Amino acid sequence: MTTSAAPALTDEAIVRFLSGLWHLNRRIKHDLQPLLETYGLDVRRYFILVAIRQGTVYPKELSEKLQIPSTLLSRYIDQLVQLQFLERQIDPHDSRRTRLNPTPAGEQVLQDAAAAIKAHTSQRLRAIDPGRLLVMLDTMQELGDTTPPAQKPPPQKPTSKSQEKKE
Repeated sequence: MTTSAAPALTDEAIVRFLSGLWHLNRRIKHDLQPLLETYGLDVRRYFILVAIRQGTVYPKELSEKLQIPSTLLSRYIDQLVQLQFLERQIDPHDSRRTRLNPTPAGEQVLQDAAAAIKAHTSQRLRAIDPGRLLVMLDTMQELGDTTPPAQKPPPQKPTSKSQEKKE
């Protein structure tokens, strides 16, 4: 099996890539902002709540995961607490740490906002061939990975059929 070499990345290709990301980001914000405002949220506060619901419950980890400076994140957390979508609690295992948890109102607003986002976004994604969509999603995840390519461990492949069955 022959693998073809990756095409050379020209300045034009890099500018096209970055321009496409910039325009896509602007389009997403433009489309989602009005939807989220009806729930008292914006894009950042929505993703902060999503990350907390997914298990990133400590402010420092949340700051790192979302790449939001801790001082700015603190303001967003304060806003979410004021909206009664989020509560701070002392960690039962380490009283020096504050744990963030969505309130019942926060859970409800996440559920409602997610349904509105899904309905809107589904329309746009249906226009893309399903095979191309899966490739795009995998590529976006790979590009968004914060581990530099040189530091990523190589993928593990089974060496024999017996090892394949164990995994």
